Amino acid sequence: MVKLIWKNKKDIYSKLEDLKDFPPDFFNSFESHSINSNKERKTINNSKPWMNKLFWGDNLEVLLFLLNNFDEKIDLIYIDPPFFSGTNYQIKIKESDKFYDSIAYYDHWNRDLSSYLQMLYDRIILFNKILSKTGLIFIHSDWHANHYIRLILDEIFGEKRFVNNIIWYYYNKFSAGKKNLPRAHDTILVYSKSNNYTFNQVRIPRKKPQKQLKREMVNGVLKNVKDENGHTIYRIVNDKKMDDVWKIPCMQPASKEWTGFPTQKHHKLLDRIIRLGSNEGDLIADFFCGSGTSLVVAEKLGRRWIGCDISEYSIYLTRNRILDYQNAAEKFYPYEILTNLDTNKSGIIESGFFQKEISIKRKK
Repeated sequence: MVKLIWKNKKDIYSKLEDLKDFPPDFFNSFESHSINSNKERKTINNSKPWMNKLFWGDNLEVLLFLLNNFDEKIDLIYIDPPFFSGTNYQIKIKESDKFYDSIAYYDHWNRDLSSYLQMLYDRIILFNKILSKTGLIFIHSDWHANHYIRLILDEIFGEKRFVNNIIWYYYNKFSAGKKNLPRAHDTILVYSKSNNYTFNQVRIPRKKPQKQLKREMVNGVLKNVKDENGHTIYRIVNDKKMDDVWKIPCMQPASKEWTGFPTQKHHKLLDRIIRLGSNEGDLIADFFCGSGTSLVVAEKLGRRWIGCDISEYSIYLTRNRILDYQNAAEKFYPYEILTNLDTNKSGIIESGFFQKEISIKRKK
């Protein structure tokens, strides 16, 4: 196996027992929404109704905290982390008649690739701990660092646990580059915890019905099916098996799903991922949840979920999107928002921030 080495590389495996020694009340629920549905969701140990969880805080602390009760309990992990893009994503906030600027999230590392890789390395080690034996992990990246991330995944999960390298081709993104071809795709690396992982066949609709040869497997060989007279049999198909190149547009402001959060991913992308790698009732986690698209899709598809982000704007958007969906669908599955309260967070909560009417858009 080839291992990636960087300056001051550290392995937290040996320190896990000490690092996960969090008091049980380290994260406290400051808001919860109760169940009002005939459909009951159970906890991991089936002892009481499950509550979906949205953590506001550092995802490394959240992961270490979860180790105490969620070791090999999460069925699918999707993350869309910073890409080492060198950009801090600024946003403009409108609140009543006031306007102000803020940062949605930071992705400027002062060209310190070692710090970036260590950040991901620590978290991927913990992802491996909490992922179930039948689980899959999907890590979203682009050209900046995907080649490094694959080597880290090979080291932690094992190169034989590689499942797919999905290409998300977004054909509607404008590019002004003149010295390179337009960069019109992201990479989603998929790894498993074991050989026995959940993997559902997903079929996608064709633009129009298509005539196709009917084929069958004979002694391990795929052959054309023929009728009694030896003529090849055809069939009309309206869909096709999904492959590893996904043609899905970037989110645009005209979409009703648009939140204004920078780098928001398309709900169709997350729909495919969650359908592919999980079943109804499974537990989905996203530790860089951003505007909450993965959690909203998980909710729609009947999956339990855990989300996390360090930004109050992410928590604001995710909270409101979940509530909007639940109100429209007339389904009220329980969920709670948790954080480690400090002076800054207490002030934000006490100001009524999460109940305010604000709008967010990326600052150009």
